[in-house]
Amino acid sequence: MILADRWSSVEEILAAHPRLRLDLGCGYVKPAGYVGLDDLRGVGGLEGQLPSVEGGPDVLLDLNADAYPFPDGSAVEVRSRHFLEHSLLDHVFEQSHRMLAPGGAFVAIVPYANSADGMSPGHHVFLTERFFEHNPSFGQRFAIREISYRQSDEWERWPRLLRRAIPYAWARTHLFNVCKEMRVEAVRRGG
Repeated sequence: MILADRWSSVEEILAAHPRLRLDLGCGYVKPAGYVGLDDLRGVGGLEGQLPSVEGGPDVLLDLNADAYPFPDGSAVEVRSRHFLEHSLLDHVFEQSHRMLAPGGAFVAIVPYANSADGMSPGHHVFLTERFFEHNPSFGQRFAIREISYRQSDEWERWPRLLRRAIPYAWARTHLFNVCKEMRVEAVRRGG
């Protein structure tokens, strides 16, 4: 584990974020107020280094193998955007559940499997709502609060009459490239 230059310890990060919100796989687009964790595998020449860059990760570690450095129950939210499809999900779910306080939020934005974005090279798993609804590892740790969808540009270009005739929910699950991404909001199970 390597900390960004702006931090001297995990304890300092915790002191600066009393309502700890984590962004897994943040890259260099971490939202304000979040603590970012990443391994920067997709950024060449930075292995073993973590320059302090606005919006960049605070902690560099292998998110698929290492224990995440925050204490049990210390986070109110764990989020990720276009990260889970590159991950070893059982490890990510276990570590996220461990760090979340009871009732804490788990939010994942993923490319919808039945789309060009969802089928991109480098994805290890292809995700739809069925994965989250039926995966035992996820279901034991989290209760789904809401699933929402972002329509693809292709769907938006369909004639309005055709979009009215074919319900989006049916098109999303039966046709290719109708849904671009999915947002899953869940809460931590257990005390």
